[in-house]
Amino acid sequence: MWRTKRIGVAVLPRQSGKDVGASMEQCDARLRTPKTTGVYISLNQPMIRDILWDKTYLDLATGQYVRMLKDNVPAELCTWRDTAMVGAFANHSRMKLQGYFQSGQDKGGVGTAYQDYTITELALFFREDPIPRLMPIIENEHENKRLMVVSTPRGKRKNALWKLMESLEGRADAQVIVRTIDDLNEIMRRNGLPPVLTQERLEQIRETYLKRYGNDRMFNQEYHVDFGEMDAAAVYGEAYLKMVADQRVVNFNLHPGHPVYVMFDIGSSGQHSDATSWAAFQWINGRIWIYDCGEGHGKALPEYVDDLREKHWFNRLAMIILPWDAEHHEKAVNTTPADMMKQVFPNISVLAKSSKVYQVPGQRDKWGDEITDIQATRMALYNTVVHEDNCQWITECFENYKYEFNTKLQEWSSKPLHDKYSHMMDVVRYIVQATKELDFFGGVFHDVTPLKPVPYIEDWSEVWQRR
Repeated sequence: MWRTKRIGVAVLPRQSGKDVGASMEQCDARLRTPKTTGVYISLNQPMIRDILWDKTYLDLATGQYVRMLKDNVPAELCTWRDTAMVGAFANHSRMKLQGYFQSGQDKGGVGTAYQDYTITELALFFREDPIPRLMPIIENEHENKRLMVVSTPRGKRKNALWKLMESLEGRADAQVIVRTIDDLNEIMRRNGLPPVLTQERLEQIRETYLKRYGNDRMFNQEYHVDFGEMDAAAVYGEAYLKMVADQRVVNFNLHPGHPVYVMFDIGSSGQHSDATSWAAFQWINGRIWIYDCGEGHGKALPEYVDDLREKHWFNRLAMIILPWDAEHHEKAVNTTPADMMKQVFPNISVLAKSSKVYQVPGQRDKWGDEITDIQATRMALYNTVVHEDNCQWITECFENYKYEFNTKLQEWSSKPLHDKYSHMMDVVRYIVQATKELDFFGGVFHDVTPLKPVPYIEDWSEVWQRR
């Protein structure tokens, strides 16, 4: 495919040798044609180093571990420069390994002087789609340039890989190959070779995914190349899609008979990059109605109350709820965040630490509390309504809050990634926790037993008193 097409996309399962094949095509092309250049692109420098530069694999023919690049090209034909991750070939060709997003730079990019561009794991490019930048270079008719892509799918919504595949339909100079683990095992069988992964091993991997994530959607995505609508790595992806399908992401008015609560997630003191997030909600008949939200950087916590005062619903705000760490003060500071908030708003409550609310017996994983909370949150989202206009940031976070990808192990961890989407998702998780803790509602949920009105009696007897 790559030798006959200008653009070739190979969508393959995990642990199938994607980068072995793609890197060897790059090296072979450099050796075939002197004075040519190629670049092998991943998300960032550490990732491309883990995926390719430092990668070793077991060679079945010799029974020995082989360095993917350095042992597959004779030493007399190429000199590998470790610091720059560059291969300098004896025929004056050159191959460079590069991270698309360089540290300290807001935008990514690569040079325009290469003949061959290879992108690995294009589906992971959530921050920025590199294809619009590269296509004008690749489609230059005056030069013989190629784009080669290898990746495992990550859903369809706002995904660079899926967008590229759709754009290539009907193009004579492009080809897309999709192979599942079953397809690859059948190819190996026909050639008298052992399977890439035995059925027994696949079942073991599937069981691991079931225990870690509660379903096998991510397993099907990773090994059976399943293009679901939402990336299976999205922590709340399935629940959010159900929310949209049920028309629970809609505009609505606050219920006049119920109070409003605001939940905060507090950013780290002194770190401008760590956001403080909040969301306003109502709890009505066992359902969460998230009406408004906001996020900020570099401000003192009480300043956010000033922002809330500008909201039309502020006079109905019954309580501000803070996470458990609001009772802890920073070093050399005697006042806790909760103390500071009480100076600007009278009704402040602090959540119990997660382990006091949800605890899996025998759970030894340091992330056990959070994972259990996430499971509870996922279930609660099936009975949650989100305001479409006011909470666009929350819905964007639902789509992009994902499990962390371990580049060394080339697998997803059970821990969600801490990034710009995680702060607001922590707020949603805290909201669910708050609805479980009756103390925050005076011991009685407002939606279970309506507040009795207090009769007003005009009495001036105690106003005028002799001093």
